[in-house]
Amino acid sequence: VFEKVNIGGVIIVDNVLWSGHVLEEEKEMDASTLSIFEFNKKIKNDNRVSKVLLPLRDGLFMIRKISS
Repeated sequence: VFEKVNIGGVIIVDNVLWSGHVLEEEKEMDASTLSIFEFNKKIKNDNRVSKVLLPLRDGLFMIRKISS
């Protein structure tokens, strides 16, 4: 999806807090939780985007592409 988004475009991702399970120890996470945790970490470290995590319900990540 990222390559198809224009610079300035926004991606909104739901359920990134996963009822708080993404805060558990990694060794305690099930496969779904670990996938969401790894996705969050990838977005956090991606310098091509600006991002805001909104702690509404199960969490929303607003990701804006700022470079290719």
